[in-house]
Amino acid sequence: MTRLKSIACLLLPPVLVPKAWGSPFEAANWSPRRGSVPGAAPTDSRNELTSTIRTELVRKSRYMHKNSGFVRELVANMAIYSTGDGIRVQAQSQKPEWNRAAEAYFALWSARCEVTRRFSFEECQALVCRGMDIDGEYFIHKTRDAQGEPRIQLLESHRIGDLFGSKDTVDGVGLDPFGAPLFYRVIEDSGKTRDMPAESILHIHEPEWAGGVRSHPTIQHSINHVLDEMELLALEKHAVKDNADVSRILKTARGEIDDNGDFVVGGAAGNGEASDPVSLQKIVGGKLVALKPDESLDSFQSNRPSPTFTGFLEHLRRDSALGMIPFEFAADSSKIGGAGVRLIVAKADRRFSFRQMILERRLIRPVWTYVIGDAISRGLLPAIEGWWKICTVPPKRVTVDAGREAQQNRADVEMGLKTLSDHFQELGADFGEEIERRASDAKLILETAEKHGVPVEMLWKPSGSALTPPTERESGNSKSRVADSA
Repeated sequence: MTRLKSIACLLLPPVLVPKAWGSPFEAANWSPRRGSVPGAAPTDSRNELTSTIRTELVRKSRYMHKNSGFVRELVANMAIYSTGDGIRVQAQSQKPEWNRAAEAYFALWSARCEVTRRFSFEECQALVCRGMDIDGEYFIHKTRDAQGEPRIQLLESHRIGDLFGSKDTVDGVGLDPFGAPLFYRVIEDSGKTRDMPAESILHIHEPEWAGGVRSHPTIQHSINHVLDEMELLALEKHAVKDNADVSRILKTARGEIDDNGDFVVGGAAGNGEASDPVSLQKIVGGKLVALKPDESLDSFQSNRPSPTFTGFLEHLRRDSALGMIPFEFAADSSKIGGAGVRLIVAKADRRFSFRQMILERRLIRPVWTYVIGDAISRGLLPAIEGWWKICTVPPKRVTVDAGREAQQNRADVEMGLKTLSDHFQELGADFGEEIERRASDAKLILETAEKHGVPVEMLWKPSGSALTPPTERESGNSKSRVADSA
């Protein structure tokens, strides 16, 4: 080892001499049989992900999303299963009446919450979720319209930056001595920049490093794989087209032809004259082609694309999907069985739940505080204790055993192992609204049964319970009514 080190020190420049020799960690040892790993010494992520590197990653990522169906499916699945028809908000103060009023106000505001009035809050959630995968981050500006109403403005990642490379920002973000954001430098359409206070900007991303300020695209690790796949497919498709254009091959051979056979169809043996195709067709039938004695006409069969090539493309896609959602969930689940399908769906559901948590903490809660706080300050809603407390209702969870899980949920609710609010939340429904609807439906059933003089059981008979019209309950005849119906 000492001799090898001495030789390397003589052959390599001083800056290229490896510093890890004889380490018990094999990965730290240098070997001439392996390529060097790019990158300098470990440092903060903000130093590794510079503005130029991040811009190049975003440029390639957007290109992939525009032209790769596989990437579009990955991004679309993340947005659809994470946001669905929108993550709903439920107020959690101690006054139910105020909660309903605040939720109604927020729902009315959500219809056209964006400053251009083109997007609803549910659509904004989907746009932000897509942007987090394509660009790695999204920015929301809390602002007001011309009438003074609170609005949000969508800012894509290329809108935050510093065109002149000023030293007072880190890729467009001004920081205090502790590293907390002070302002965000926004690039306007005119090319000018404007510094906005950090209190008015929501930076939505999935943090991966504590020392980072900006974030890279979620699919950045698959950029080279996807671009290589697109180039290989383009070349392979061109080759398949060329092969499809060739139907037969005319082969030429050298040598003598044996004229001995069962039939003589024309031409004297050895005189070099060709056989008569018409005479031969009368004997064997079909269509014949007259060829020279040293030629043959064969059908061309192409073996492209080969199974090896398609398997290679599948490997590239599997590696590209890692880090987002399982490949089997996004593309092909035909090769896994029942237990494998459940595992894949469970992993994907965990990934969607994590994205929902990011959206809730970094987008939905701050927006609720901004909108409802503004309504309270203007007297549209009364100020009460805990007005800022909320919970969110995500869309219905993805599952492959809807019937079995529904049966188990009913059993858990009946035994008291699960509350009704948890049950409705898993279904993407609001507990308060569902209870109100159930009460309204039950009241309508009782009143309709009393109006027409028919037993309640003929309209609705839930298992394990019984309904009786209000008049009979008040007159004390409910017990006999239930006994008669039984």
